[in-house]
Amino acid sequence: MNIQRSMARGIAVLGAAATAAVVAPAASSAAPAQQSGSTTTQQAAGANATVCGVYGGTVRGCAGFRAYDEHLIVCDRRADGRAVYAQLYWAGKVRATVKDANGAKSPCYYLDLSIAEGTPVYVRAYVQGLGFTRWARGVA
Repeated sequence: MNIQRSMARGIAVLGAAATAAVVAPAASSAAPAQQSGSTTTQQAAGANATVCGVYGGTVRGCAGFRAYDEHLIVCDRRADGRAVYAQLYWAGKVRATVKDANGAKSPCYYLDLSIAEGTPVYVRAYVQGLGFTRWARGVA
C-alpha cells in the first residue's frame, strides 16, 4: 500500500472524530487509567478508535488507531506551536508513540505496527502544554 493512500485514509478517520460526541471508552480490567483535566472528542467504530483534544473550544490535535494495517495516526490540527503526540497502549503499557509537529500542514504522521489480531488497544492524544485526552478503545 502506498503511503499517500494510507495517509488519506488516516486523515479521514481522524477528521470524522472532530464532530463526534464525547463517549467514554468501555471499562476493562486491562484498560489504562484515565487522565483528567482535558476535554476530548472520541469515536469508537468497530475496531478503529479516534480521539481529539479540544481545548478552549478548538480542536488542537487528533490521534487514531486504524485496525486495518494496524496504524497509529496523529494529526496536528492547529498551527499554534504545540506538537501533538499519539500514544497506543496494549498488553499493560504504552508501546507506541508518534509525533506531528508541523502545525496544521500536511502530512499527518503514522506508525505501522504489528499487533496480534483481536488485541484490545487504547489510543490517546497529547497536546504539548495542554495535556492528555481520555483513552479511546479499539481492537487490532
